[in-house]
Amino acid sequence: MLQNSPIQIGLSDATETEFVDFLQGRLRAFNNERSPAHRAVRAPRASRPLHVMLRDADGAVVGGLTASTYWTWLDIDTLFVPERARGAGTGSQLLRAAETEAVARGARHALLTTFDFQARGFYERHGYRVTGVLDDYPPGHSYYWMRKELNGSLQSPHDAPAASA
Repeated sequence: MLQNSPIQIGLSDATETEFVDFLQGRLRAFNNERSPAHRAVRAPRASRPLHVMLRDADGAVVGGLTASTYWTWLDIDTLFVPERARGAGTGSQLLRAAETEAVARGARHALLTTFDFQARGFYERHGYRVTGVLDDYPPGHSYYWMRKELNGSLQSPHDAPAASA
C-alpha cells in the first residue's frame, strides 16, 4: 500500500493517545500471529499481578514489592523499603515472599531492572546476576537488567547459614 503511495513523516510532542494505542495494537497483533507465547499471555489471568505489601502498625502501606508472573517468569517491577526499615532484612523478606509465591505459580526464572544508585548489590546477594547494562543512562549512571533462576529452596547465598568450625 505504501510502496506506490507518497508517505509523510510527522513529529508530535503531544500525548497522542490514539496514535500510541494504534501502534501498540498493531505490534500486539503482529506478536500474536508469530508467537504462541504472546498470544497465550493475553488470555485472562495468564499474566497475574503479584504484590507484597509492607504496612506499619496502623495498617498504612509504607513499602513493598510489585511484580507479575507469566511465561514461567517473575517480573519484578518495583521494590521499595522505607529508610527506617532498611538493613533489617525487610527487603529480603519481601523478595523471598514474591519469589516463593512465583514458584507456587509455576515460575522458574525472575527478572528485574535497577540503576547503579539503587539496589544492584542487594539483588546480587540474593542470587541475581547482571544480564545487560546500559551505561550513561541517565548520564553518569548505569541501568542493569538482572535475572535469577528460581528453584524449590529459594535460599540465596545471603540467607545461607554461616559455616560452623
